[in-house]
Amino acid sequence: MDNDKFFEELENLIKDLDGKKLPDTLKLTIFYTTGEKDVFNVTIAFWAKMMIATKNRKQYLYCKHNLINLNHVVKMQYEEID
Repeated sequence: MDNDKFFEELENLIKDLDGKKLPDTLKLTIFYTTGEKDVFNVTIAFWAKMMIATKNRKQYLYCKHNLINLNHVVKMQYEEID
């Protein structure tokens, strides 16, 4: 699957999941240029939105009452919650 097709599928997934209540199945750790990190439990829909935001070079993303400046993110690590 090429990149364009992959991101098309993600955009379709986001549209399909819009407005649905999903369980938090992923643990996300965000590492910043300052050396700080944040840990959130997120849905698969958030993962898809984050992928699209980084592809489109968005500057900000909102998660769990936190505004994330994507310009300061060094690494995002996802783990499945048991």
